[in-house]
Amino acid sequence: MNIKKLLCGGLTPLLSFLFYCNAVCAQDYELVWSDEFDTNTLGINWNVEATDAPYNNELQAYTARPENVTVADGNLILTARRESQGGKKFTSGRVNTKHRVAFTHGKIEARIKLPQLANGLWPAFWMMGNDFDEVDWPKCGEIDILEMGMKEAIANGTTSRTVAGTIHWGENAGTHQQYTGGNVTVNHDLTGDYHIFTAVWDDDYLRFYVDNSTEPYFTKMIKKGFGSGDYFHKPFFIILNMAVGGDYTGIFQSDAVTALPADGSEAKMYVDYVRIYQKKGQNNVTTGINDLQLSDQNSTNNLQNVTGALYNMAGQRVSSDYRGMVIGQGRKLIRNI
Repeated sequence: MNIKKLLCGGLTPLLSFLFYCNAVCAQDYELVWSDEFDTNTLGINWNVEATDAPYNNELQAYTARPENVTVADGNLILTARRESQGGKKFTSGRVNTKHRVAFTHGKIEARIKLPQLANGLWPAFWMMGNDFDEVDWPKCGEIDILEMGMKEAIANGTTSRTVAGTIHWGENAGTHQQYTGGNVTVNHDLTGDYHIFTAVWDDDYLRFYVDNSTEPYFTKMIKKGFGSGDYFHKPFFIILNMAVGGDYTGIFQSDAVTALPADGSEAKMYVDYVRIYQKKGQNNVTTGINDLQLSDQNSTNNLQNVTGALYNMAGQRVSSDYRGMVIGQGRKLIRNI
């Protein structure tokens, strides 16, 4: 959050930020994991998915090519292209942290710049239970923090301002249940520039926010023993993708995808960072990366050998001679003993 920009923007944005902090920040959250995409962490934090048989009647093939998934200029970039591959008319990118990074409860946020979505693009920032391989969907649980491009917004001409959150659960596909807070239309464009999408997840509730709003666009009680609750108190992994067409958009023919009008057309979803916060004293993040333990004698030299940016646990960038716990290359936790 750029306080200088808030102050220059007037009192209303500042008050909004302060109210948000009172509701969310003041719960003593601290940064416990992040990927700032200052280095290429594909294969470290993220699995790149490749399939020409996506779910939900989507029209794209997901590939692992750098043309569709790459890290550059401090961003994860997912690119949808109109091009034929694997029997599909489009390609795009999808990544996940399954068995690499998962967490239970806390606050997760991503700073994302979306392209113009109409008509036919379907970007998403979401999570699924890390036990997906063992219990399958929907028993693993699904938390959809950000979805845009839905058919109702296309019909209303509000694709760039309508966002939705949803959760899915159930013992099997036949008894699948879901809850959505509805399609919420905000008063500003959510495409073409960076916006922050946040989920606050605790023992009792899931709440989703955009741009540090004082009011969530999604709220659902998930208290254990009540309805969906038992599915949402275990580790979840993170997914980022941009689909083309499919059930959510109501578009099933390539000619109706006007967001990618001609062969070779591209649309890019930029992810500046993904950050996980938890209440002080808690760290329910599991990673496939072992902590790197450093002694006082060699800590400075080893930190200098870690390429890329370093951050303290408050998310502030620090120098290589910083004393304390930092987040560094590949988001490894580096402890200075």
